[in-house]
Formats: sequence, structure tokens, C-alpha cells
Amino acid sequence: MKIMKILNAIVYWLNVAMRKIGAIVLTVIFLSITAGIISRYIFNKPLSWTEELVCFLMVYLCYISAAITTAEKKHLVADFLIAKAPPIFRKTVSVISRILMIVFFVVVCVSIVKLLPTLIWKSGVLLIHRKFYYYPVLVSCIVMTFDVVVDILNDIFPGYDLIKQKKEEAALLEKQKEDAEALEIQKSMDDFMAASVAGQCEKEGGAK
Repeated sequence: MKIMKILNAIVYWLNVAMRKIGAIVLTVIFLSITAGIISRYIFNKPLSWTEELVCFLMVYLCYISAAITTAEKKHLVADFLIAKAPPIFRKTVSVISRILMIVFFVVVCVSIVKLLPTLIWKSGVLLIHRKFYYYPVLVSCIVMTFDVVVDILNDIFPGYDLIKQKKEEAALLEKQKEDAEALEIQKSMDDFMAASVAGQCEKEGGAK
């Protein structure tokens, strides 16, 4: 189905974008903390904005990570009881849990939309408006809602999960690489053993 390919492509590229944005945010956090440490302990002139900027970016990093985790289905799951249940029960629990996730994300989005117009506070140093602290929550919840909906559709129409396919391709390439390295090591050991045996035979022949 063309629509499923499009939906999964959107999920995949959104996840790629989230990863790149998250890497940039993490880099800025690291540089800001480093600058704060250097200014405080080396030049004895602490920067007033570093802590505020880091706290602000940590909100973004947190919800970007949540969106990535949802897209790649890397949540921590305690499934020691569900794993022993019949397949139909596991499938039912999986669907119900994802529906509850969608409901939760929608409630959060609606709550934030209602909250944003009431926000007037700004941060002390950088004067960042409070609403900018809530935008990543809103955007990540929208993205996660879309990811979960597409995930449910992938159960109904299997074979289109692009992230899963990319993971399987990466795992296959890694296995092929490991197999090639193992063969190379085995060949080197065989050559070494053959050379050792040949050398031993030459010594025994010379002795005779």
C-alpha cells in the first residue's frame, strides 16, 4: 500500500531529524557547561547564562529522546508475565497499551494548547518566554501520537516498518562483517599453522 509506505517514510525521516536535532542540542549543552566551568574556575568570571540555557535545552533533549524512543520502540518493558501469555492476549494488551498512549498524548497536547495563552513569565537572564519550555512537549507528543498510530497500522498491514527494516539491514551487515573478520582470522591461523608445520618438516629433513 502506497499510503503505508508514505506514513512509514514520514516516521523514519522524522526520527532521523529528531536524532540530528538531539545531537545538536546535546553538543550545545556540553559546550555551555564547559564554558561555565572554564569561566568560573579558570578566569574567575562566571557566565550568568549557562545554567539557564542548559536547563532550557534539557527540556528539549528530554522530549526529543522520548520521541526517538517511541519511534524505535526502545521503551523499557517488564514483560516477564505477558511473555508467558497466549499470543492473542499479548496482541490485545499491546493494542490497548498503545491506545492508552495515544489518549495520554492527546490529553497532554490539549492541555498545553489551553495553557500556552496564559503564560507570561520570562526567564531571568536570557528572557526566554515560558511558552518555549512547553513547545517541545507539544511537538514531541504530536510526533509520538503519529508514531504510535503508524505502529498500530503496521500490525494490521505488516511489512512496511521502515525503521525495523533499516535495523535488520544494519544487523545483517554487522553479522556479515563479523563473519568476514572471523574467516580472515581463521585463514591467518591456518596459514600460520601451515607455515609452522612446513618449518618443522624442513628442520626434521635437515636433521636426517
